[in-house]
Amino acid sequence: MSSTPCADPPSVSALLLDGPISSLVIIAGIIGNIYSLKQLFSRSINTAMLVSLTGLAIWDIVLLIAAFFHHALWATLFYFKLRDEPWDAQLVALNGLVECGHITSTWMLIEVTAERFFAVTRPFHFPPVHRKQRRKSYARVVGGLIKTPLMMTALACVITLPCSFEYDLQTCTRNDIQYQEKRPTSLMNNNSYRLFYRAIFLSVSKTFGPFVIITLLTVSTLRSMRKSMDSRASILIAQGQNHLFQADRDKTKSLQAISIMLLGKFLLLRCWPTALALVQMFVEQNGKKNSFDISHFFLLLNSATNSFVFVVVKSAFETRRLKRIRQRQRELVAQHAEQVLCIGKALAGDKMFLLPDMECEPSSPDDESYELQPMMKTTATNSTSSNPV
Repeated sequence: MSSTPCADPPSVSALLLDGPISSLVIIAGIIGNIYSLKQLFSRSINTAMLVSLTGLAIWDIVLLIAAFFHHALWATLFYFKLRDEPWDAQLVALNGLVECGHITSTWMLIEVTAERFFAVTRPFHFPPVHRKQRRKSYARVVGGLIKTPLMMTALACVITLPCSFEYDLQTCTRNDIQYQEKRPTSLMNNNSYRLFYRAIFLSVSKTFGPFVIITLLTVSTLRSMRKSMDSRASILIAQGQNHLFQADRDKTKSLQAISIMLLGKFLLLRCWPTALALVQMFVEQNGKKNSFDISHFFLLLNSATNSFVFVVVKSAFETRRLKRIRQRQRELVAQHAEQVLCIGKALAGDKMFLLPDMECEPSSPDDESYELQPMMKTTATNSTSSNPV
């Protein structure tokens, strides 16, 4: 019984990118997300933001682990010639989980951006809770806040359920040797499914739609932040509080830098790979495999750096801002001390500072010897004149 011939094996560069390099990014991303989680729970942070950032980090870790067993591990083993084929049955089984991780991680990013927007525009929306009441109701508060991530996770699992049936492993022959090769199923070969579900629905729900929402929320956050800081700056300048004005300006600059970094990262690592995947889906090219690998690699790189930007980079900006505040406080204390000294000199006058020197002049040893010398000479003269030799 003749079997279908196998397709050409992937190129060395495609295997290198899809295997060892992707594996390094996955391992570094898992370590970075775990470190970000540790940093989150060691700081005092708003509970809603804490829940959102924790959900983002957890789903990024799930996505990276699923991607490692989905294709990175087997491509790495095949690259180092430890395996005869770059596919495994887990690749087919985890395809739906990888897509679910992508869409859930993106939606969690929307929630984090929304929390930042609410924190800037409505900073006193959540009233402070006393310590005793907080201990009693903290689990209830977290339970209420965790409902949204759980609902998003369940909805993403339902939406991406068809992705689990897009590929299958089939037997093929190369040089009279049978191999297992990943091939699209009849569902994936359906043009309507590829157009309406993959190209339109999934692309809008997990990439282009979230990009528009995140951009609008970020722009609104920056506008609100700048408006509030401008009104506060006029008051601080009128009161002469220049150090507080400089601190607010540094805070605005750090928020702008982080927002631009997040938008640029999402545009480069999510929107562009999705466009490449769409082109690869409908256009048959010789470089199709490379574009597919690049899109997967950039998606992994995006998930590996989400929490790093929100936690580590933001912490670095905050540390730098606090150092500048402390430096300005030192300079302000030095200026105040100099002003107090000048005021003291003006009140006391220059004569009071010169008075101790004037009083010390008669009591100096040189002056005493200078005044006694004539008396000694006179005594000697008298004695000489009264007792001649």
